Amino acid sequence: MSIAKKLDKFQLPFAQDQRRALRLLAPAGSGKTYSLLWRCVQQWESAPKAKPRFLIFTFTKAARDELQDRIRNDKDFANVSGAVEVSTLNSWGYRRLRSRTHNLRLLTSSNDLFWAVHNNLQPIWTKHAKLRDLLTQTTSRNRAAKAVMTVMDGLKSLGFRHDVHVSAAKFEQHVQWLNDVGLVTYLTNLLQLLADLEIINVAGGKLSQEVEKGFLGFWREATLSLRQMAMITLEDQKYWAWLDLEESVANRKFTTGIHRHDHVLVDEFQDVNCLDLRLLQAIAAVNKSELTLVGDDDQAIYEWRGASPQFILDPDEHVGADYATHILSRNYRSPRNIVNYSQKLIKHNKRRVEKKIEAALNVDARVEVLKMPTISNCIDYVVQEVRAMLKEKTIRKVAIIGRKRGQIIPYQIVFASHNIPFYAAEDLQVFLSDAFSELKDMLGIKARAGAGPIPGFDPIQDLLKLVDKVKRYPLSKADKGALLKHLQSDRPRTLAACVASLRNYTGSLKGNNQDASRSNEFADSILEFISADSVSTAIQAISDNFEGLRKDYGKAMEDIFYTDPPFLHLAEFALRYGNDYSAFYEDLDKAIATLVRLPSDDDEATASKEPDWKLPLHLMTALRAKGKEFDAVFILDANQDIWPSKLAVTEEQLEQERRVFYVAFTRARKRITLLVNDTLLGRPALTSQYLAEMGLKAAPYPKG
Repeated sequence: MSIAKKLDKFQLPFAQDQRRALRLLAPAGSGKTYSLLWRCVQQWESAPKAKPRFLIFTFTKAARDELQDRIRNDKDFANVSGAVEVSTLNSWGYRRLRSRTHNLRLLTSSNDLFWAVHNNLQPIWTKHAKLRDLLTQTTSRNRAAKAVMTVMDGLKSLGFRHDVHVSAAKFEQHVQWLNDVGLVTYLTNLLQLLADLEIINVAGGKLSQEVEKGFLGFWREATLSLRQMAMITLEDQKYWAWLDLEESVANRKFTTGIHRHDHVLVDEFQDVNCLDLRLLQAIAAVNKSELTLVGDDDQAIYEWRGASPQFILDPDEHVGADYATHILSRNYRSPRNIVNYSQKLIKHNKRRVEKKIEAALNVDARVEVLKMPTISNCIDYVVQEVRAMLKEKTIRKVAIIGRKRGQIIPYQIVFASHNIPFYAAEDLQVFLSDAFSELKDMLGIKARAGAGPIPGFDPIQDLLKLVDKVKRYPLSKADKGALLKHLQSDRPRTLAACVASLRNYTGSLKGNNQDASRSNEFADSILEFISADSVSTAIQAISDNFEGLRKDYGKAMEDIFYTDPPFLHLAEFALRYGNDYSAFYEDLDKAIATLVRLPSDDDEATASKEPDWKLPLHLMTALRAKGKEFDAVFILDANQDIWPSKLAVTEEQLEQERRVFYVAFTRARKRITLLVNDTLLGRPALTSQYLAEMGLKAAPYPKG
């Protein structure tokens, strides 16, 4: 069969185009992978003499393996199987560095990174007073080491270079470029990690000068030192490969012969961050080629990892060539009404390429919007519906999708307590983190607070535990010792008496406290918690007032823009428990005990051995739903201030939120249910603006 009969009228021109600087905009379900491989076939077969070679980059190992499997097993691609290399950027960079480095060591685990900071980088951070103090205190050394490595890699992801950004002025110049491409928020949140540790002061003075004085000198020296010791992080695989390639190009050492790739194609280009972009440009340069960009600007939702939609929206400016564009305008995956509703939604974004998408399927999905009185009613309804769905042979995969991880927590508890197995790989760290142990400990303190003096329990130690959680990081050893001495001199016998004693403390407490203002701030937070009249209000007080627990909860990198209190939805769910802490503990323990540790999508060593991926019920955030599809989808809390987040205020942030909702909505094949709450935490809640944009209206709560 000829290629003309294999491809549709949108795919064929892309496959046959002889230019190499091409942009293919391919919405979900439009046959993007198919078109990409057929382009390789067409370019290979149409070459008159020397046959071209192709290098295709994907962003996950799963996508790489899928492409490789197609090339090996589909007879249509047999001719080019030996001419196509498929790789992730990390794997490609690692192979290049390993071929040039003796005994290269890749630092992947948190333990590896901790020891790299405390052992290998010790001669460097001892020269920086603030870092030295943090990394030698037992209360801060773990968190400080993690923050240091996160910021070091984050700067690389944003395109900073240790050999270029050698002054505050150079740093400021790159910050301005990041602002132009919409990534300055990512940088701001990254630097907040340093501000939280009091390494820099983001409130006073010029930020670039603060960063240069407080961290950049260390970063430059530490980055080079690890490389000289043949130790690299995951981002270093790309960072050092980029610098190595740039040196080769500068010295005119281009790739030749059978190692040269005539075509470099990048799948999911909307997901590239600054470092990815620079590495890809260097790969194209050393091969004397151009980049073929394949992706969808409407699914650009990875700003949280330093990706900018500007790269795919304006390739002429950011990639550096005269790009021609092809658009795949036929959706083969989604039902007709899902395509129509989603197109109505995404057209409200201004920063996008206009597309007219048609549905290949002449069927409609079941689309419903239900107004529920409370989150608790939503949970009960979803459990009931999921039970019924899993009995139906027509529904094989169900997804429950929230905007943030906090929305998923109550569902994990309920499904675990009902013995309904589910897959939630990206959210397991929520229950398995220290936060839930801390949460239970704090609720235990709360229970003791109203019981008067209890033999064997020291209320002073309970107070110190709570004080350590009020701010993002615990008290220093000196501050804690001084506060302990003050409390012991008053000899309080109850936690309430400890709080009263704390109000009179005027010693150092995270800084100057001569007027006891900080002591009273801490006391107010603790008093609100120990005065709570139910499990729900106690959890809400923890969520609102104890930043340290939020830190333990572990803000996901994808949540870096919008950090809501982590236990907001758990507090509402806990209304059903009243004052029954024992029942809450029991259900929480059961959830933790029954959760199965599952591999990530990219864990190729274990993913094929783990059958739990095939479980029919999946719980996930919208950011993790990209690339997946399900028979039935429930979108949680389709309310304003959640979709979009109340913390999204700029036009760029609001457009990003709409793209995230667009991705979540387009996952359904047969049925999608959007759940709207009348109230959130007892307050009236508005319906998400996205429903009106799509022309959807809510139906009443299905009682019974």
